[in-house]
This record gives sequence, C-alpha cells and structure tokens, in this order.
Amino acid sequence: MAANATEAKRLKEYIAKGWEFHIIEMLHDLKPVEIAELIETLDEESRGKLFRLLDVSTASEVISELSSDSREDVLDDISDSALAKIVEDMDSDDAADLVADLQDERAEKVLAAISPKESSEIRSLLKYPEDTAGGIMQSEIMAVPSSTSVEAVITQLRRRAAEIDNIHTIFVTDNNSRLIGSVPLVKLILAKPETQISQIMDLDPMKVPVTMDQEEVARLFKKYDTVVMPVVDKDNRLLGRITVDDIVDVIDEEAEEDMFMLAGADEDILSSSILKNASARIPWLFVCWVGEALNSVLIKGFEPTLSKLVGLAAFMPMILGMGGNVGSQSVALIVRGIATGKVTHRYFLNIIAKQVGVGALMGIVYGFMLGLISMVMYPSYMKMAFVVALSIFNSMTLAALVGTVLPIFFFKLGKDPAVASGPFMSSVMDLIGVIAYFSMAAWLLF
Repeated sequence: MAANATEAKRLKEYIAKGWEFHIIEMLHDLKPVEIAELIETLDEESRGKLFRLLDVSTASEVISELSSDSREDVLDDISDSALAKIVEDMDSDDAADLVADLQDERAEKVLAAISPKESSEIRSLLKYPEDTAGGIMQSEIMAVPSSTSVEAVITQLRRRAAEIDNIHTIFVTDNNSRLIGSVPLVKLILAKPETQISQIMDLDPMKVPVTMDQEEVARLFKKYDTVVMPVVDKDNRLLGRITVDDIVDVIDEEAEEDMFMLAGADEDILSSSILKNASARIPWLFVCWVGEALNSVLIKGFEPTLSKLVGLAAFMPMILGMGGNVGSQSVALIVRGIATGKVTHRYFLNIIAKQVGVGALMGIVYGFMLGLISMVMYPSYMKMAFVVALSIFNSMTLAALVGTVLPIFFFKLGKDPAVASGPFMSSVMDLIGVIAYFSMAAWLLF
C-alpha cells in the first residue's frame, strides 16, 4: 500500500520543525515497509534525517525496502560505524546486497567494523554473481548430523531462533557438510524426542547448485511449490538456503527488467534524474533512429515507383503497423514462454512453425480486407489491391517469424530475450516491410 498522503504531509511538517519526538512517536506503530514508503516521499536531505532516528533493528529492515535512489541518499547521510551496526543486524543475503552497492573503500571499512564471522559470511556471498543462486542465498541455515536426536535439534533451534529467521526446514549433513537429507519443521515437532533425525529425514531433498541462474531457481520454486530450498556446491556441500521471499523479489526484479526492456530502456528510469532518464533511453532510441533513417533511404530509392502510383503510400502505414503489432505480440509470447519455462529447446521448431502459421492466417484475413478497401479506393488499379493484400500477408507472416526467432536466438546466445523487443523489433520489421512492399509493387505493377 502506498504511503498515506496525510501521513506524508504530517511527517514533512514534523521534519521541517525539527520535532524528533513526534516523528519517533509517529513511526512507532508502522511496519518497516510503511516507513520505507514514507521515506520515498521525502527529499534527499529529509530522508537522511528520518533514517537516523530509527533504531538499528528497524533501520536494517527499512533499508532493504528502499529504492536504489533513496538508499543511496540514506547511505550518504550516515557514518560508517552506524552502517556497520545495520549491516551486522541484517540477514546475510540482504547485508551482502547492501555492501555490494558500496564503494570498495567504504565496503572494506564496514566489513572491518563488524564481527569476523559476519564479515566472513558476507565476503563469501559477494563472490557469487548477483543473479545466481549464490547471489540470492543466505548463509544462515539450520544443519545437523543425521545421528542427532529430535530433542537435541529442538534445543538447538531454541538457542538459534534469534539468529535465523523463518526456519521451515532442518537440513541434514554428513561429516563433510554434504547434504544428505532434510526434515520439515512440522515433522520434527511431531516426532518423539528420542528419535534420531536419520529416521525421519527425507532423503535426497530438492536442491539447487550455487551457480544456477535466479530465474531457473524461481521456476523450480514454482514447479515444486516449496518455500525453501538448499544451495549446494559442485561437491554437494551445503552452502546456504533460498527462501520464498527471496524468490518473490527475484520475480519482481525479472518482471521489472523485462518490462523496461520491452519499453526500450535498460534501467528503472522512473525514479532517476532527467539526465539519467535521457542517457538510459538514447542508446535504445538510436537503434530505432538508425532503422528509420534506413527506411527513409529505402523509400527514396523507390521514388520512381511511388511517383507512378501515389496511392501506394496510403497503405504503407497500415502494412508496417500491422506487421509491427504481430511481431511485438510474438516477442511477448516467446519472452513470457521462456521466462516460465514453457518454451524450451525441445519445442523451438514446433513453436516457430505454429507462430508462422498464426501470422499467415491473420495475414490472409487482413490481406483480404485491405484488398477490398484498395478496390473501393482505387477501382481503376485492380492490381494494386492484389499488391497490398499480398504485402500485408507477407508483412504479418514475416513479423510472426522474426518475432519468434529473435528472442529464441538471443536466448540461445545466453542473452535476455527481452532485448529482441522494443525499438530493435520495430526497426527490423519496418525495414522488412518497406523492402517487401515496394519490391512487390515494382515487380507486379510496373
């Protein structure tokens, strides 16, 4: 829920007047995410003032909820020692993300100021790329040997409750820290105290390798409908765990990334400055500009054809527009299919054939209708009706083919398939449409 406008206005008034007691009292009953929403409504200076009033426990939760710009404003306004206390109070995965955003010199100061154990855990997490299982896992786990009794595990759970949040599963390891089993919390609670963990554990639990891409991890969570999954190295040694709240963040992040890719931008340009907005859009729009410039050159090359039959220009926007729409639809379907795991290497040829068939069928329908319109508008040029009908058929069929093949091509190269959309897709389709339309007109009409 967005921050309440009345609360935001009242908070700004308290900050302007320096009424710190009123601010603390106002924030007392709010959840961390609600405080973060209020911070987002403030200017750069006020964000820092408010954040400094939070206790360490609240601050460690609030900072994880802030946007990148607000987090940067807050971090610039607090000391290294205060930041170190916040980092030490955070879950290891969130702490690693925060430290990764700091400049190297400041990150080293913060890590040197926290306990060696916490520092070592964060450093180990920073080794992994942020978009892999290792990059989103947390090192706080409950792992026990198989010979441990249920009573001993429950005692250990009570002792470590403050250290590990949201314990859903107990992991079982051998003497070399290799994962051999897992015990859901409910099964542990229902078992007799003297029972050994080996008697109630689930053998060969579902796990993910530390190098797995976060999107693939998210798909496994969805497929197996689980709330926690252990992360292992190539030797099956237990390294950490990923919980469902991390996966929700991954899904939001990937969806947002794809959305901006589809819009032709490579970052969240809504919360940045005018200069940052422009610099983010310019490279993408340059692709579109180059494509349209080439279109202008191509159209100029067909001036003799246009001068003989000016009516050809009347249908060009529709032919290009319909082709572009079909291409965009195909891209969206394939990108979504790849993201959900429904589009795989095994079915690529079938998917391409099906999409081309769909494009051809739609091309027949709209080609027939556009041909009729051409006959009504230019009854003395019956050949032109055939040209525009065949052109829109070709445009929509080729658009379906290109819109299907491009994201698959990028996916096979290991790139985000969403880059096949936006300005790139529209430029390619405009070029194809212009060439196909005027070449056919020149061939059939003159």
